[in-house]
Amino acid sequence: MKTLIILAVIAGSGFYILRPEATPAPINNLVGIPEVKETAVEKTPEISVVIAPDKFIQGEPVLVTVTATTTVKSITLEGKMLKVFINKSKPSALIGIDLRKVPGRYPLVVTLSDGSVIKKDLVVGERAIVKEEFHIPEKLGGDTKESEQNLINTLVQEGAIINAIPTGPEKLWDGAFRFPVESITITDTYGYSRATGGSSISHKGTDFRAAVGTSVYAMNSGRVAYTDYLRNYGHTIVVDHGLGVQTIYMHLSEVLVKNGDAVTKWQLIAKSGDTGYTFGAHLHLSVKIDHISIDPMKFMEILGK
Repeated sequence: MKTLIILAVIAGSGFYILRPEATPAPINNLVGIPEVKETAVEKTPEISVVIAPDKFIQGEPVLVTVTATTTVKSITLEGKMLKVFINKSKPSALIGIDLRKVPGRYPLVVTLSDGSVIKKDLVVGERAIVKEEFHIPEKLGGDTKESEQNLINTLVQEGAIINAIPTGPEKLWDGAFRFPVESITITDTYGYSRATGGSSISHKGTDFRAAVGTSVYAMNSGRVAYTDYLRNYGHTIVVDHGLGVQTIYMHLSEVLVKNGDAVTKWQLIAKSGDTGYTFGAHLHLSVKIDHISIDPMKFMEILGK
């Protein structure tokens, strides 16, 4: 009887004993709701423009590279459109700095496909021009006023012929360039001035020691754009590698290709000699970028093997 009375009092007082609430299950364990995983957000690599080499002077080549794999709408220097190609999976452009270009800063502008623009200054350093006394070989008249004037006039004419040779709109070279002869011994460097009588003649190429009949090879794949005999340059071959890049082989004794021929890298194209304005057998090599003669050895530093 006492037990019944106590239970009645508890019930009548409004007091109830409640069980503790269960802890909610984690949301990713609920039926029908997939587990949500955090994913790392990939950051777009910063796009920059690299100029190589970082320091250069008059008469040297420059390679401009956009560091990210992206579409480049245009690259301009002083407002002039440059030819863009892919080099080591990156958009790139070659620039030839003229031997007589005024030293200073020149605006380089890279425009990307999304319209964004990257601006840099191309800083051209000054070359110290070395002068050396030079002579005219007897086969071209010797050291006389008449032969000196004839030499200057014909050099201008031959220079105009070489500069008029067109270059194709497509990249024809493949990979690194190679030297045109097996044994590399330089006998005359690029860029110095030959004091000939009262005239100064810039040497816009590199001379390699090569006896008459030495094999001369194409530095890379391309198309033979010119073969002929010139008074001062002798037997000459111009190979067009496309996009403004041309290699020129002079003073040859024998030409083994003809105009329009497609050539491959390291293909035998000629034999060296002593034709034209020479005092002995050698190979004169010129490299042009958009008809500007630049230092072949510096060219090989950025695009050679």
